[in-house]
Amino acid sequence: MSVQFFAEKPYRQLLTMKKTPLHYIHEQLGATFAEKHQGWNIATHYTTDPLSEHHAVRNGVGIVDVSYRSRHQLTGDDRATFLNRIISNDVETLSAGQGTYATLLTHRGKIIADLNIYVLEDAIIIDSAPETAENLFSELDKYIIADDVELSDLTAKTGAIAVHGPKSSELVQSALSMSDLTTLPERHSCVRKADASFEHSIVCVRTDATGEVGYTLHTTTEALTSLWEALMTKGSQFNLQPIGWNALESLRIEAGIPRYGAELTDAVIPLEAELEHAIDFEKGCYIGQEIVARMKYRGHPNRLLRGIEIDNNPTAQDDCKLRPGARVFNGEKEVGWITSTTFVPTLGKWIALGYVRIAATEAGSRVQIETSDARVDATVVLLPFLA
Repeated sequence: MSVQFFAEKPYRQLLTMKKTPLHYIHEQLGATFAEKHQGWNIATHYTTDPLSEHHAVRNGVGIVDVSYRSRHQLTGDDRATFLNRIISNDVETLSAGQGTYATLLTHRGKIIADLNIYVLEDAIIIDSAPETAENLFSELDKYIIADDVELSDLTAKTGAIAVHGPKSSELVQSALSMSDLTTLPERHSCVRKADASFEHSIVCVRTDATGEVGYTLHTTTEALTSLWEALMTKGSQFNLQPIGWNALESLRIEAGIPRYGAELTDAVIPLEAELEHAIDFEKGCYIGQEIVARMKYRGHPNRLLRGIEIDNNPTAQDDCKLRPGARVFNGEKEVGWITSTTFVPTLGKWIALGYVRIAATEAGSRVQIETSDARVDATVVLLPFLA
């Protein structure tokens, strides 16, 4: 099987797909499920103590099924040139095995999707949030005119398993008989070709999506179960623990990583979310470039994404009564809103991500957050929460 191991699949066939190919394995492991990300039925936790899954990643290694994420493929001789003139970061200079992070914007500079770009030998893979899948496909497709480019939706034909934590490199290298993964830069990839051990190729991408070292392993749906089982078998010597969506969410909030559908929406400009690493300011025109460049060189955002630590924290078992969308005040002046909130056992407190106006963005700024029955005191912090 070649590195380009995906066949075209029209996006609209995916609308009724609610379960990942590994759903039955999660059932056997006793997972609790909930609907997330456009109706996907996702394992939220496996244990009676979900906080242990958070600790497993911070202290060892955790494994998580992320097959619900959207995956698209570009092939054809013009694929890099085509994508480069549309998205915010440079892809034309990337070689096979390299990758980058970028955004697809409206003409007004607002985020349609944030993208993990992986360049393979004969294709470019685009990984994005499920919420962006339909718009991403239609936006890219409408710009293909005379280009030698073919756009395919891969989500139904492929799956993805992520491994996160300080021991993730050892586990993946051991399970897949690979080496030198520790030197792989973030979003760069290598291919584990098919052989007697694995009948299908596996694309291994460095993805530090929790603040720890991590890898996402992409393969065909037919090969996903054997890949999961191989990781679990080898993982016993590393105290590997399956983790669900809840732990993945608390880990990424603690690491200060924005997620589309929470911090990132079509009302946000990348610089407001501190996404300068998603932008190449030297590469020339792309959709929304004028707005982003004007904000960078002639002005500044009116608001910025920040962390917020809650005073007088209740325990993990208590309801902090903070909800996404809750308004943030500085005295009597409304200065922002909350986008995500969670209890994190590493810090032993409730924290939040949110946008606050420039006047309240300095570390140590005191704010109050509106709940259903009161306001709670909090402190603005720079991201990430963990040093």
